Amino acid sequence: MADPIRLLLTDADPPRFAERMRGCEGAEDFEFIVPEAEGEEALCACAPEAEAILCYKAPLPGSAIRAASRLRLIQKHGRNCRNIDVAAATERGIPVATCSLLRNAAVAEHALALMLACARQVIPGHRAVSGAAYLGMGIEPVTTSQWRTGGNWMKMEGLSELFGKTAGIVGLGDIGIEVARRCRAFEMSVRYHQRTPHPAEVERMLGVEFLALDELLDISDYVVLVLPHTPETESIIGPAQLRRMKPTAAIVNVGRGGLIDEDAMVRALGNGEIAMAGLDVYRQEPLPVSSPLRELPNVVLLPHTGGGSDYWRADPGTTLGHIRDFFRTGEAHGVINPV
Repeated sequence: MADPIRLLLTDADPPRFAERMRGCEGAEDFEFIVPEAEGEEALCACAPEAEAILCYKAPLPGSAIRAASRLRLIQKHGRNCRNIDVAAATERGIPVATCSLLRNAAVAEHALALMLACARQVIPGHRAVSGAAYLGMGIEPVTTSQWRTGGNWMKMEGLSELFGKTAGIVGLGDIGIEVARRCRAFEMSVRYHQRTPHPAEVERMLGVEFLALDELLDISDYVVLVLPHTPETESIIGPAQLRRMKPTAAIVNVGRGGLIDEDAMVRALGNGEIAMAGLDVYRQEPLPVSSPLRELPNVVLLPHTGGGSDYWRADPGTTLGHIRDFFRTGEAHGVINPV
């Protein structure tokens, strides 16, 4: 590539995003343009120089898109484009491209792992096998063949499938979108709730439907929390919300511990208001030895490992690679608008 691609980064503050982009593999193919400050005015001042715009969390308004006379591509660092004026890009015929990020995919996989562990009773099953529970059941091991097996020799109850069930995702941002895509791969129905619904075309693309929180709780088999912890989301799942859930439902939390009233959840799990909980996050971490969650038989507890591997090494290079591919081939990845 003879000349570097002039790439405008919308996120000026904090500066670590730009620093990580400049320091990743393949950065030499780009000339990075970073606004002097956050905000629409500073962004518009830089826009005329840009051939591509890379957007992470900062807003990308229509004024900046229209001011970018040389613009050929808008690339989102992730999949959630609610901070981009997609309509303005479409009017100009500019593709808005998206990509999966390792961090978001890792948390989404973790949510699915917790859902599967709840559905398939993975923890009790493991304990039954590792603890030789058959010794107390009056049965003896037999040599198996294709047609001679000891199917469910533990007589475990409560086994279910994700297939055909309803996932209710609370918070359909970058990570929530990745959760939704994986739930759809399991042929689940997906509903979601957040303060502001996505545009209808995004919902159609993802195969999701917006519901009020109470409606979502009423119908979901798995309630998946993927929210930040703010004053507005503090204990968003409390006694009243738990009572609305199906007695066969499970709650899965890969967001933050403060989203759930833990005492109310312990009571709901103990008295059968809900069936299970799959938790990676807690109000106190590590989970204190005194926590009653540790003694419940219908929980899956993980030590806040949802973030996965070292995503900050992989994600910037992946995104820059997608932009580079577009300028080499004319084809963008994960375009969400009709251009």
